[in-house]
Amino acid sequence: MTVTLPTDADEWAAAWRDRINDRAEFADAAAGFTATFCFEIRDDDTYVGDPVQFRVDIEDGVCTHAATDDDPDYDFALRGPYGEWVSMLRGELDVSAAAMDGTFAIEGDTMTLLRRQDTIAEMVAAAQNVDTEFEH
Repeated sequence: MTVTLPTDADEWAAAWRDRINDRAEFADAAAGFTATFCFEIRDDDTYVGDPVQFRVDIEDGVCTHAATDDDPDYDFALRGPYGEWVSMLRGELDVSAAAMDGTFAIEGDTMTLLRRQDTIAEMVAAAQNVDTEFEH
């Protein structure tokens, strides 16, 4: 089932959670790791609208929650413009490079994120496997 972003953000988040939990590589990468993430899509020249924020909870290799949330509490955040999210979800933009060059704003303990790069990469790979249509 194709899900449209940002219109169907709640459905997209549920599909993302399922794709995360389908990945044995994610379970291995996130074993022993518990954290809450905020992923935020910001407006840009392509998408003019309210930010779309996803709260994603990880507990010892399992994604226990993924949904939109207007004001999530979180341990780590990744925020960036809509067009860059589209590029990342299409596999055209490397999330690590985008974090290092400032394309995406990062919040949280940088050392932990560096140690858990494989977990983030697996979350992104799962997001890339959601059948997504981009509204803008």
